[in-house]
Amino acid sequence: MDSDFSTGQRPRNSLRYRVARALVRAWLGGFFRRFRVLNPEAIPEPGAVLLVVSHPPSFLDALLLIAALKRQVHCFIAPRFLRGLVRASLGWLLGMIPAELAGDAAPESINKACGALVKGEAVLLFAEEQVAKPGAEPHFTPAPSVIAMRAEAQTSGQLELEILPLHVFLPVAQLYSSEVEVHVGDPLIPREYLARGGNMSEQARVLASALEEACRQNVFRLQGAAISQFLADLEELLRAAMLESWAAQPDRKQKIEGFQLSRFIAEFVDHLNELHPGQLVSLRDQLDRYRETHRRHALDRLIVQKSGDWIQAPFRKAAGWLETVLGLPLALWGSANHLVAGIILHRLGLLARDRDKNAVARWVSRAFIVVACYAAQILLCDAWLGRIAAGYYALTLLPTGLYLWRYLWLWRHRSRPLLLELRARRQAASLLTLRDGLIQELNAARDLYADQLGLAH
Repeated sequence: MDSDFSTGQRPRNSLRYRVARALVRAWLGGFFRRFRVLNPEAIPEPGAVLLVVSHPPSFLDALLLIAALKRQVHCFIAPRFLRGLVRASLGWLLGMIPAELAGDAAPESINKACGALVKGEAVLLFAEEQVAKPGAEPHFTPAPSVIAMRAEAQTSGQLELEILPLHVFLPVAQLYSSEVEVHVGDPLIPREYLARGGNMSEQARVLASALEEACRQNVFRLQGAAISQFLADLEELLRAAMLESWAAQPDRKQKIEGFQLSRFIAEFVDHLNELHPGQLVSLRDQLDRYRETHRRHALDRLIVQKSGDWIQAPFRKAAGWLETVLGLPLALWGSANHLVAGIILHRLGLLARDRDKNAVARWVSRAFIVVACYAAQILLCDAWLGRIAAGYYALTLLPTGLYLWRYLWLWRHRSRPLLLELRARRQAASLLTLRDGLIQELNAARDLYADQLGLAH
């Protein structure tokens, strides 16, 4: 048994680690509102624990996990993520350990991780996928399981080590949420696999299979119905993009009928859902915003088309814009003159359309209220500004009232369609930007997945 084996007292975070973690939390707090750990009591304290993040490594994720977890962890991460002065300095302050868990450098890194676990410390690793041959289904590297089995073997099964899968939901720029969530999964106990006896390599392989299954059961993944809807909406978007592209090429003879998403895209989406649900949610959010913008754009165009042929006539269209702009001050003055009368008519229910046999009486009532308001406003103007001003003011009341009525008709039948047409043009440009951005992000993630599988693209 290793002489350094210890599980006794609660580990205390070093001063350097606490200060560096506080600085990292303060910096990340400017981007993320909250760090929330779900089921934090599953992380033992004290005691050796191996934390395995369910997706490939990144320096940002390492910082986020160190900021979110209260216990000091030794993060083993590939040296390529610690290049540069800032990253190297942060890595040193936070106790990150440059380590390759695959390839020729793996044995040395595995021994370092085993040594940390034997001392009763917490070790953080990232699950990395590897492909046995091009096109084959990727599987996680067995390094975490090998480390766990060796650490238990070095302590004759007395380490009481637990392996905890960590699922991280990292909101991306397009999402409205700014909360980082970390879920601590159910523990796997390497000692139980060691007790089965037999070859340690076979035990590690069985443990690796169980760990991979636990990591792929991401609690943040989308459900099947949401995935099916996303794929259907994505297929519709790609159809529209291809139709638009082919319309610009008259000699193109391809037909859109029968187009379906490839099985590879469906597998890629499932892969994102297992390991990067935050990125998939971001793609779905972008797609939803595109569809909503497209819906508003189509509605605006429909209203414009139903407004009449006048909107296609340049002279009448220009006249509509001119009256909309120049008539606005007069309409506002008319609104001010008839504000009191309008409030009274509204409170008495006299602004509703006439649908009964008392239409004449209602019109008489309306006229009486308007004239009474005119008289009161003229008297007030006479009292405040004098008789001459009151006389000029009285001359503006009826004309501005009639023009206000005219402007309300103008707004419904001319101004609004003109504004909707203008908005539709801006929406058309926004639709292209949203669609192209979504397709580019999707293609980039797809190509990365193809690289992992060793496929040409």
